Amino acid sequence: MSIEVLTADPEGEENLQQWASRGLPVPPSWRVPRAAITGIASETLVNTLKALPRMFGAERYWVLQQGPMNPDSRRESLLNLDSDEALAAALVSIFAREQSPEQVVIQALPRQQAAGVLFTRHPLRQDLHHVVVEGVSNGNVDRQRAIFDEQGRLVHASHDDAALHKVVGEANFHSLYIALKGSFDRPQAAEWVFDGEKIWLLQTLPVGSLPEPREAWTRRAGHALFHQAETPLWYTLAGRWLKTGFWEPLVEKKGWDHLKKVEPYRRQHSHIYTNCAYFRSLQNDHPGACDRVPPAWKALQPPAAPASPSLLLKRIAAFNLHRSISQWRMPEITRDTLWRAFMQLDTYGERLSGLEGALAYLHVPDRLAEVDTPLPLSLLLSSQELALIQALAEGDVEGVEESALRPGADPVHAALNEGPAQSKSVRAVPRTAAAVPMPSAREAVLFELSSQVRVLKFMLGNRFREVLSAMGALVVNQQLLQHPDDIHFLYFDELWQLWMGEGLPASASHQTLAQRKLRYLDDGLQGAPDWKMDQIGYGFGGGFQTSPLLKGLPLVPGQVQGPIRRLCSAWSLNRIQPGDILVMDQVDPSWTPWLLQAGGIVLAGKDPGNAAASLARHFGIPAIWAASDVMHSVRDEMAGMLDADDGQLDVAEVLSESD
Repeated sequence: MSIEVLTADPEGEENLQQWASRGLPVPPSWRVPRAAITGIASETLVNTLKALPRMFGAERYWVLQQGPMNPDSRRESLLNLDSDEALAAALVSIFAREQSPEQVVIQALPRQQAAGVLFTRHPLRQDLHHVVVEGVSNGNVDRQRAIFDEQGRLVHASHDDAALHKVVGEANFHSLYIALKGSFDRPQAAEWVFDGEKIWLLQTLPVGSLPEPREAWTRRAGHALFHQAETPLWYTLAGRWLKTGFWEPLVEKKGWDHLKKVEPYRRQHSHIYTNCAYFRSLQNDHPGACDRVPPAWKALQPPAAPASPSLLLKRIAAFNLHRSISQWRMPEITRDTLWRAFMQLDTYGERLSGLEGALAYLHVPDRLAEVDTPLPLSLLLSSQELALIQALAEGDVEGVEESALRPGADPVHAALNEGPAQSKSVRAVPRTAAAVPMPSAREAVLFELSSQVRVLKFMLGNRFREVLSAMGALVVNQQLLQHPDDIHFLYFDELWQLWMGEGLPASASHQTLAQRKLRYLDDGLQGAPDWKMDQIGYGFGGGFQTSPLLKGLPLVPGQVQGPIRRLCSAWSLNRIQPGDILVMDQVDPSWTPWLLQAGGIVLAGKDPGNAAASLARHFGIPAIWAASDVMHSVRDEMAGMLDADDGQLDVAEVLSESD
């Protein structure tokens, strides 16, 4: 029996044969049976082995696969041998054992310049799709780590000198990741070596440390939904509207019996989280839902883009709602009329939710999944917001005091003409607008309709604010609440009990309301985890685990230095100073008048519907996007250097005044 060359074979006995048939970079391999070694002279065996490789020349070494490392392991024990003589001696020794294997596998490899392991999914973070590479290079004996996104772009490197990603090349790692991803349906940990030109795969195993979560919740909802902290009252209103007006009819239509009794929303850290179980079912037909499920739940192949929806009925519904909300008038202030007015607005909210849900969760995300550049600003903002931005860019601030703009649909946010703290921080910043191409007429209609529905939600929030302000003042006069704004921090059932004459419920004592308000403001300023999976929060460090180097994709070229400013909600807008480098994740379009002051903009995601990205492009503000985890890696007032030409943000601790 002779030494057998292991050729590519999808039905082969050896994993190496199956991997080679899938196009994976498997080095030359042979199967060596015991009979091929027994009784052969040492010199003859060495010459036989030396003649096997027809590549690499003398600059090569051998890898001997000795079988599983232990009885329960799927990982092969690999023995590196630096000469033909060493391999011959190892083979003789192995087959001389009492319980020796019937055969072993050997591989010829070139002299390596680097070696390590590539994880096709982050081995520690269930929320990230990142590719993690660990290894060593000849120029640096320390173990290194490099992290890439799914597009092969470096987002983190532990070393700069003789860095692994520089020695091997980012493109080589990305090619291996793509080959592995296309060959296996589970995340892999692949052992590799690099010879100076090519990566070779030694073995690959399923990553055993990545359990599939039983439940997962995401803070990133649909387009233009829930970008910041929400008060308890607005959560119970808006969440119920979308549940009854959109999700329940959709579940019935799709026949998703497993979701009939599953709640779509949860409020934690004052933010609304959406149950990823809904997106998991949606992703089969809607590519826009794919990014809203954790990596373990993501479909291997995204669905094809659905046909463009018919928008005629939705436009008619939006027109009718606009007329109803516009014609609504504040009633005479009595307990009975205020409650009736409140419930009438609640009815408008239910009508709006079916329209808003279809656009925010289905149609707009599906279209944005096909878009690579930010949408024109005019498709995302209301005419009121556009007019204010244009005035500020021209140096005019007189209209700020008269503007009814509110930095959020939640009625707790006061309009600028009411004089909140944010009104004093809107400044004129002369900027020149650039011409931005419009999408196709069909797509423009979809985005314009989405913007109109968002305006309706703000209009509804304005009406609720009028009613709730009157209701709050009334119960304060009756000494049921201590401050009119406390009414926003009641859940709906608590408000109902209070208004029906049952008094303030025990669940909403004055002390409890004070704690809710404090927690709400703290959550709004600090932010919250991006994901909740099996009760564990992912993607939130509060900026305490800082990173000196953060990578993103160039969006608008330019270089700028300035202090870092994290924005998690409208409550941080009044802290913006001209020239700040603003670091953001999701952005409510109503924030754009404040964002105009930015010296630079850094966005965590790559969302063409993000108004901050559109603002940067419109006014030429240096910006990068897809800077993963940036919200959790910086702190306010850190010194920042944004190189938007290269997609890089360098940060350092604030310099002292003496410096």
